[in-house]
Amino acid sequence: MNTFPRLVIGRRRLLAATLTGVVSLGLAACGRSGGRGSAGSSGSASSGSQGWPRTVKTDDGDLALSSKPQRIVSTSIALTGSLLAVGAPVVASAVTAPNTDGLSDDSGFFVQWSDAAKKQKVEKLYEIKSVDVTKVAGYEPDLIVVAKSGGDSAADQVEQLRDIAPVLMIDYTGHSWQDITRTIGQVTGHEQQADTVIADYDSRLTQAKGEITVPDGTTSALIVFGDGTGAAALTQESPQVQVLTSLGFAMADIPEEVKGDTSMGPRQDIIKLSNENVQTGLPGDNWVVVAADRASRDAIANEPTFSTAAPVTRGRVAYTPASTFRLDYYSALILLDSLKESYKKG
Repeated sequence: MNTFPRLVIGRRRLLAATLTGVVSLGLAACGRSGGRGSAGSSGSASSGSQGWPRTVKTDDGDLALSSKPQRIVSTSIALTGSLLAVGAPVVASAVTAPNTDGLSDDSGFFVQWSDAAKKQKVEKLYEIKSVDVTKVAGYEPDLIVVAKSGGDSAADQVEQLRDIAPVLMIDYTGHSWQDITRTIGQVTGHEQQADTVIADYDSRLTQAKGEITVPDGTTSALIVFGDGTGAAALTQESPQVQVLTSLGFAMADIPEEVKGDTSMGPRQDIIKLSNENVQTGLPGDNWVVVAADRASRDAIANEPTFSTAAPVTRGRVAYTPASTFRLDYYSALILLDSLKESYKKG
């Protein structure tokens, strides 16, 4: 597994993996749904939306499927929510540490889709820190879903997994959750359900626009590293920033001078900021602290790295729940509700 700073001991074992290890945050073109294309090159199915066999372009080349998948195993907890949202037949999913406050349930499922997983009787595959190909094979899947990079990635085992079943690989660091949902819909034969959940989100986004007051000035979005090493600045490619932009927020540019001192590899959605660069790298008049728990709030209020920044001293900071660090249909709605509460008209 990749090396990463812990975001906070306990609740954020997976958050740490997702921020710098490399699980992603992914949302959308929101109001501009169509965005940057699908999670594949185009996501188009060669035999049309109804027929099988079909071939779908993915982040790992063309995926050919002879029939509609009936038993799907997800090795990526970050992608399981999108599978469940379209009603795909997931039989098992990788999990994170159980009972992590605000993040996971007693099975290690993400709280935003825990109920959907239990209703569908999804079983625990393994915790993401230890990929187990044998367990995947034990479920006799006809499709395996893999994250191309990230703390929950099984990309290093993809050739072994392909010996079991066809593999859908998705790089969610570079695609919106809508694009990922469309691709999953095409691969699983649930295109209509994918369109339905995206349309529902779009409707709620439109409603939210009428219920908030966008703050004056520019805004920076960030996630606080729980080990005291700084923060992640969220770029225009990140899902949360795309949501904010769709709601009308003017996002501050991240200065070029802070982009080169720490590398996030192929990540497009975040830039790691050392403590010395936090305030330089987050120049917005307002801050939105994403995936914030008590430790994050304490750091913002009490650690000079954050507490002396103008947005903090002027009381121009908003916080979103832990479940919003990785966006799918379920957590995108949670993010909207959080922003409506923080910026409600009044």
